[in-house]
Amino acid sequence: MDRIVTTFVETHDQPHNLLIVYYTGHATHYKNAGRLELLPSAEPSAAGGSPTSGQINWYKTEDFLCSDEVDGDVLAILDTEYASNGDVRHVSNDKSDSNHDDQGTARLFQLISSCNKPALGSESLTRELIDGLNELREENGHSAFSTQDLHHCMEMNPIRYGISSKMWSLLPNKRHILLTPIGQPEHDASEFQQHRRRPGRGYLKLGLELRDSSLNQDQIDHLASILSSSLDDQSIGLRGIDWLGFERRLEGYSRSQSLSP
Repeated sequence: MDRIVTTFVETHDQPHNLLIVYYTGHATHYKNAGRLELLPSAEPSAAGGSPTSGQINWYKTEDFLCSDEVDGDVLAILDTEYASNGDVRHVSNDKSDSNHDDQGTARLFQLISSCNKPALGSESLTRELIDGLNELREENGHSAFSTQDLHHCMEMNPIRYGISSKMWSLLPNKRHILLTPIGQPEHDASEFQQHRRRPGRGYLKLGLELRDSSLNQDQIDHLASILSSSLDDQSIGLRGIDWLGFERRLEGYSRSQSLSP
């Protein structure tokens, strides 16, 4: 898999982020090897189908973007030949995925790709994408629109007459990705972001030894706020803080492990 993609994910991936992967250029499809290779030039690799320097196996990249190593939603756009040769693969992923289930993930991963050999210039998928984004931006102002709206607008573009594209959902969650203009207030899209919190894979239980035998609601809220702001960074991967109750400390109680100095 290409290091550029992994570095991009490491730099920008967060549960509430949308990662957009766009490619335009040359490609070739090795059916027997099960690879869609994105090429640095018009010349494919050796006859045996072995990858050469600069080539990217898109299917491996796609698998990585589908995996639990990625937290954010993903929108991939492939403006290249053979991008739709993975129909069987995409249908299979659309039905089930051994690493994800409908109940266990709220992530979205959608792919828009050419169905024909890419046209150039004013008739290209890229031109269609730009025109679609501009049209929806003018129609919706600062309001959000979905990838479904975008793809429909692209398909209706007269410059693409006779040249089609496809859109797949590559994870069990079939909701469409919501696109918002840069700089839009975050609260305007809050109703669409609530589904994006994925369940964590671990649960850490800590005990805090306190001076008093009880806490009021204001103290609880203050404590939760401090913990959340202090621990909400990528090194820990905090997903949430749950209130599990309060117990009075009993005489003779001893801590099994202390994190205090």
